[in-house]
Amino acid sequence: MRLSYITMLSMIKIKLRELMWDADVTAVEIERTAGVGANTISRIIHGRNTNITLETVEKLCRFFNCKLTDLLELVD
Repeated sequence: MRLSYITMLSMIKIKLRELMWDADVTAVEIERTAGVGANTISRIIHGRNTNITLETVEKLCRFFNCKLTDLLELVD
């Protein structure tokens, strides 16, 4: 059961880098406005933090004024 859970998580892509690029914002701007740490943002965009909290997801969606599907993508 644990193996399938890990496999499912690896199928979710966090599209933070794309949102940042499209909005022309930096990690520092997100940190100041949304309250998500620059280190957290860096780990997400470099693929080192794939287990982000719902609080972080909510803050990012509010910052970018986007839907969950704009930030997260289920990849087959």
